[in-house]
Amino acid sequence: MPPRKHAAHREANEQGAANADPPSQAERATDATTQPQAEGATNTGASAQAGGAIDDLQVPWRKERLAGSTTAAAAAEPATTATEEAVDWEARFKAEQAKADDYFAKWQRGAADLANMRRRHEQERQEYMKQANAMLIAELLPVLDSFDRALASMPPDLRELTWIDGIVLVERQLRMVLERAGLTPIAAEGQPFNPTEHEALLHEESDKPEDTIIGELQKGYKLYDRVLRPALVKVAKK
Repeated sequence: MPPRKHAAHREANEQGAANADPPSQAERATDATTQPQAEGATNTGASAQAGGAIDDLQVPWRKERLAGSTTAAAAAEPATTATEEAVDWEARFKAEQAKADDYFAKWQRGAADLANMRRRHEQERQEYMKQANAMLIAELLPVLDSFDRALASMPPDLRELTWIDGIVLVERQLRMVLERAGLTPIAAEGQPFNPTEHEALLHEESDKPEDTIIGELQKGYKLYDRVLRPALVKVAKK
């Protein structure tokens, strides 16, 4: 391209750049104002988000700073609350301890009642067995009386016979069985008269002290500690 044409092209470009409207002062001011505001808004949002995150984390130093900035009345309130809580725990402990003591006392009374009930039941059972045996033994006492009379009236010359020994052996076996059941004879002759165990049929003069038993007419028996049949006796008198 010839040098003249180059020069003409350059001049046209320079004239076009000169003809382009430069940015006005108002536009420059608007751009300058908008950019800081946008940056400020961005920074404000980020700060708010960061502040919320810090609040969510519950930073200890912030709580301590807030607690230090409270008034004296507000600072006294937590101490009062703590004292009230301590009193409540103490009262609750005492109430629970009282309940435990009450339950323990009830358990002791229940255990004592159960032991007493078992003891009474055992005593009643033993007494029932004694009464049941008493009826049978009372029916057998005449058999013992018959043995006693037969052996007492036996002639001396017959005591060497074998069948007499068999009768004596049967009488002894019967007495042993009844003694194991609790039957015991009542001592009479030579003993002081006892109206609970003896029944006086005769009173005779004797050189022995008055109210002394001098003869036994019928044996008496006791079943354990209860008189099953009193002894029929003779009592001395002056």
